[in-house]
This record gives sequence, structure tokens and C-alpha cells, in this order.
Amino acid sequence: MASVEVLNTILERLQAIEAKIDNKGQPVKSKKRIETARKVADEKVCRKDIDDVRIRQIVPVVPPHCLLEELVQSKKVAEHVMSGRNSVSEILTEEDDRLFVVCGPCSIHDVNAAMEYATQLKKVAKDLENDLFIIMRVYFEKPRTTVGWKGLINDPRLDGSYRINEGLRRARKLLLDLNEMGVCAGVEFLDTISPQFIADLVVWGAIGARTTESQVHRELASGISAPIGFKNGTSGNLKIAVDACQSGRGAHSFLSVTKQGMAAVVHTTGNKACHVILRGGQTPNGDYESNYDEHAIKKVEDMMKSRDLTPSVVVDCSHANSCKKHTNQPICAREIAKQISNGTKTIKGVMIESNLVAGNQKLKPGVTDVSKLTYGQSVTDACIDFKATVSVLEELAAAVRERRKALKAKERKPSLSTIDDEEEKNDYKESLNRIYKWTDDIHIGKITPLLPPECMHREIPCTEQIAKTVFEARSAINDVLHGRDDRLCVIVGPCSIHDTKAAIEYAKMLKEVRDELKDDLHIIMRVYFEKPRTTVGWKGLINDPDLDGSFKINKGLRVARGLLAELAQMGLPSGVEFLDVMSPQYLAEFVSWGAIGARTTESQIHRELISAISAPVGFKNGTSGNVKVAIDACMSSQCPHSFLSITKQGLSAIIHTKGNDSTHVILRGGMSGKMYFQNYDAESVSKVAAKMEAAGQRPNIMIDFSHANSCKDHKNQPSVCDAVCAQIAADQKGLMGVMIESHINEGAQKLSPGKTDVSTLKYGVSVTDACMDFATTKAQLVKLAKAVQARRQKRKQG
Repeated sequence: MASVEVLNTILERLQAIEAKIDNKGQPVKSKKRIETARKVADEKVCRKDIDDVRIRQIVPVVPPHCLLEELVQSKKVAEHVMSGRNSVSEILTEEDDRLFVVCGPCSIHDVNAAMEYATQLKKVAKDLENDLFIIMRVYFEKPRTTVGWKGLINDPRLDGSYRINEGLRRARKLLLDLNEMGVCAGVEFLDTISPQFIADLVVWGAIGARTTESQVHRELASGISAPIGFKNGTSGNLKIAVDACQSGRGAHSFLSVTKQGMAAVVHTTGNKACHVILRGGQTPNGDYESNYDEHAIKKVEDMMKSRDLTPSVVVDCSHANSCKKHTNQPICAREIAKQISNGTKTIKGVMIESNLVAGNQKLKPGVTDVSKLTYGQSVTDACIDFKATVSVLEELAAAVRERRKALKAKERKPSLSTIDDEEEKNDYKESLNRIYKWTDDIHIGKITPLLPPECMHREIPCTEQIAKTVFEARSAINDVLHGRDDRLCVIVGPCSIHDTKAAIEYAKMLKEVRDELKDDLHIIMRVYFEKPRTTVGWKGLINDPDLDGSFKINKGLRVARGLLAELAQMGLPSGVEFLDVMSPQYLAEFVSWGAIGARTTESQIHRELISAISAPVGFKNGTSGNVKVAIDACMSSQCPHSFLSITKQGLSAIIHTKGNDSTHVILRGGMSGKMYFQNYDAESVSKVAAKMEAAGQRPNIMIDFSHANSCKDHKNQPSVCDAVCAQIAADQKGLMGVMIESHINEGAQKLSPGKTDVSTLKYGVSVTDACMDFATTKAQLVKLAKAVQARRQKRKQG
């Protein structure tokens, strides 16, 4: 076991390394792009030309266990966390008739002010404990619309120096101090690695509006030991939060890191304490819409009941529910108190953004003089002051008493959890390997080894031909994006890869067509290995390569890398969706183009990931049809970022990126209620092009023929193609590419892992979304090529 002196030495070295980093988080104004700098004909292309092109620096991160060993959880803290979680769980299941309230600063930027706030909150929590269970909001990670200060963990000195090791230490120390003084803490889980450093000290957690649809965050929630709330989407979409609760309650297997900082496969048992958080929404026109009225509460209640979920709703008094005005939070809380007084049991909790001083102040890392910041005032969203907070809490407590009186229920005393077993007490004192036994990894079934990326790279190496295929394909896409190539980029292939033999057969047919149409179309095969699910289901070849629920992820990664290598070796470039944030270390060097799907375009960790990816990447509009989130994503990923990830050796580390200036928007339609709507028409494309220009972006737009644009009917893809061809021929501004879901044979077939007899599956037919057959696909490609020729002729004629 490492001594404290050794640990301090390691941590000091890490700080010294980080101190050398000077990154202000600004977009790179001018930089050499290896992909677009054409190689001399006789110059060889190698791995360094296609991998980690946009990585500026990788520095070590302290292993979680070392930090847990330095800042150890005492028995007192363990019991306090357990008791707090039990209270929340009992409120959610109506064993406890109190209301839980998550109350505190929008984000923590000053530890001293946070402790002062906690001291005051503790007294109020004690006074109101018979009616309210109060948790301090202790948010260390902040999602940004594009760029900005991302929280205490990411940038603890508020100056753009990104000393993440220091941030993790400060965060854990604050959580320890709060628990030691008897204050329970709630956090938002934004990064998927940081929970290993702090989750054992958290009583309640949230998944934010921008990540509720993200599959990796739902998987994470299934393994978190604390109750988790999922917010409705930024558009106000309630269904995705209910979907997330259902998904988070299930068991999952996914890539993560261990307490020793090693990449691994985590198998969870599911988190039954998932619930919905209502935070309002914003219409496409930018208007705020609240969702805390009785009708909205009843709607969520009915949705949860229809899924056999206990109706459990937390109302966020801030964000869109307050129209982003902190002074409106008491109004929202008053309406909630009224509903509680009238007897509703569906509302289990309330969230309040509160600080010592009302309002907020601006912070620009590296620009703002931190010493001049107002003490106790938010640097992110505006908060109500503590006096107003007490009034709101007292009103909510009175409402709980009224409800209890109306229902003639007995007052519920807070429950306590203790570590009673004498043997466990001794174990606690003797073994730091068990310091998180009672409060962490409760929902983890097992953790299995994961082959380090570099081992797989050596097993399936990058040959000169592979590097040449990838490099030239990326260069061509970049030339299209920057107006140097007038061809159309076409991403075409199966919705997902489930049979590599069929994939190779498809690839050979596509390669012939690609060579025939190469003067007009730059064709890339769609090779998707990861599939986001609405709730649960087969999540792709990497996650479950045997299609039977056995989750042999090491095998899946090997099969995926092998297929990409084989395709590139035959001269056919590949495009993938980046869903998991660790799997790119195994595959990305063989990828010529990437996509971020509709469910993850708003996710900050995916935007950070793309800032590091060496290939061009497209961001889809949101499932609601929101295009702004895709434009924001392009802007964000063009900037440098610093975040937690893993190295080629499979060790957790801090990645500092240069930013990715080869991004574009993908239009895939949207959904309003149960109705699909399209955005591939000329008017929609023109509006998006104008919005991109207004945001300072070059208008680069790709049209997805499938998904909502085809009303989820593969037979509609040809009609979408006809409309797009007309726009191409007319020289529609910004239209640079299309996506087509295509397979050897048309349609789709059902796959239920562990139930379906895989040997009975039809060859060359999708097991996810329905696809066009290859003959129909070829006809569409020919039409697209002719449209490009017409556009070229139109431009020549002026």
C-alpha cells in the first residue's frame, strides 16, 4: 500500500505537469491540417498521419484508488451517506412521506463559500427535518452550450489551466467535509469517469437535460449506488426521461475504468431508484415552457405507470420552469407547494438553485480576475439568496404538513443506517480495499478485464494500404467541406453491422459502384458497431458480438477493428457512429468519417471527444428536430478541450485536444409527439445554412434519407433522394453529403438477444432499422451522381 508521502509526491508531479499547460480554450484560428495537406506522390502514409492528429497532450491522472486512499471515507461518513440514500429511496417508494429538496449553488466555484452555505443549510435542514429531507446541491461539472467554464473538476483555478487532478482532489475533499459535518450532497454526473473518484460520497445524483438521451449516461446510472434523477430534454421532451428511467433500472455492460485507473468492462445490476426531473423546455422559436403544473405532473404520472414504474417526479424550480429568471423560482415552488397541500404523492422532490448572494456574475477563464469575484455569488446560472431560500423551504415544509394532515398519516422520522457487524467494523479499519464497500459499487455485478487498445493495435496493425485509404478519404471529405472538391459525400451501408460476412459481401458490391461513380461521388461505407436504444435491446456488435446477451466486449472490439482493417485494406473507407467515449481508442485510426447521433449531439463529453477525433465528423440534429444543438456542437468541438479518457495503454488519463475544424451538420428530421416531420426540403436546408453562417460556420449540411426524414419507412428513402437530387442540381447552398441506410436485402428482422436463434436470421437483412436493398441503393447513387453532374454544369454556365 502506498504511503501518504509517496502519494503526495505523485500528486505534486501531476500538478507540475499540468502547470505547464497553457490552454485558454479558444478555437484554433489557423493550424496545419495533416489530412488536407496533400502528400507528395512518392511519400508514404503511415499511422502517425491518421491517429491522434488532434491530440495536443496526454498527461497522467491520479488513479481513483489513490485519491480514495488519501481522502478516505470514515465510518461516520459511510453511515451518513447510507442513511441519506435510504431516506431518498424511502421517499421515492412512499415509505417516507417527506419531500426531499436538492438545494444549493448552480455550480461550486469557491469551496469556502460552499462550506459557509452548507453551515447555514445544515441548521435549516435540522429545523425542517420532520417534513423535508434537504440535500445540498454540489455541482462540480457544468455542460456548456458551446464553450465556457466547465466546472471545478475541469478547471479548479477558473483560469483555463485545466488542472483536473487538482479539481478531483478539491471536489472529493469538499464532499468529505460536507458529509463529516452532517450535510448530504447531490451532484450531476456529466463525465463518465469522474464518478469513480467521488460517487461513494454522493447521496443523490442527476443526469442533465443534455445527456438524458445519451446511452452511456443511462448505462452509468445503472451502476451508480445512489438514487438518480433524469431530466426531461431541453426541448421539454418527457418521454426520453421516462425511457431513461426504464433503461437505468436494467442491467448493462459497458466500457469504464476501475478504481486502479485501468480500462475494464463493467457489468451492472441496474438502479431501481431512478426517477424523472421536470425542468421545463424551450420551443424551436426560443420560448420557454414550464412543466410543473398539475397537467404536466399527471402526464408524467400516466407515462410512468404505463411502463410499470412507480410515479416519482422531482420538479426543478429553475431553468425553463423559471424562464431562466432566478426570481421566478419561488413562484414555481409556491405552485408545487399548492399541489402537495392538495395531496399529490407523485411529486417526491424539488430542486432549487440557491446561493449566499442572489444573481450571478460573469466568468471568462483566463480573462476574469478571479480575486474580484463577488463572494457567495454564482458564476453560472443566477440563484436566489439564502434568505429567499429559507422562505421557500418553510413553505414546502408547511405543504407537507398539510398533506399529512389531510391524509391523516403519521409523521415519519428520518431513518438511520449503521454498520453494525463487528467484523465489518474491523475490516473497515484494517483494509482500504474495502473503504467504499458500503456506499460504492452496490449496483456493480462484476468487473472484467479489458484488453488495452495498444495490444489490439499490435494484433491488428495499421498497414501502409490502410493508412493510405483512410488518409485519402479524410482528405477528400475535408476538401468537400472547404469547397475544394465539388463531389458529394455519400455515407451508405447497413443500419448496423451484425454479420461481418454479409458486411464484406456488401462492401465488395459497394466498392465496384464507388469506383464507377468516383468522379461525382465520394462514397464511404456506413459501418456502425454501436446502436443507441430507446430503452433496452441489442446495442451493437462491440457490446454483444454473439447477439445472445453474453456481452463479450473484448471480442466485439477485436471483430470491429478487424472488419475496419479488412475494408480499408481493400480500398473502401468506413464511417462509424461514435457512441461510447472509450471505444474510439480501439478503432478511430481506421475511421474515415464519423457521426454523433441525435441522442448524443447535446452531450458535452461527446463534443469533447470529437475535438480529439482525427476524422471529419457530422453532428445530427436532436430527436425533437432541434438543429441549433447540432450547430452548437460543431462550434464546441472546433475548440480545444481537456477531459478524462484512457490512453492506448488502457490507463485513465487527461486528454488535451487541439479541436476539430472538420465538422458539419446532419439533418435527420424530428418528432413532435407521435408525429414525424422532415427537414430535407429546400426551405429547411436554406434556413440551416443561414443559421450556420450567422454562427460563423461554413454551411456544410448532410441529409439523412432515413430516420424521421423517411418516417422510419425504408421505402420512402428513394423519394427523399429525388427531392435532394433536385436541390443538388439546383446548386442548393451548403448541401455537401447524404446518408443512406442500405443492405444486401431490404427490410429488417427482429433480434432479441438470448431469445432469438441467431442461426435462423436471414442473411443480409438488418436486425435494427429497415434498409433498402442493394439494387435500389445503386439506383439512388446513380441519380445522385447525375445531380452532381448537373450542378457542375450549372456552375460552369455561371
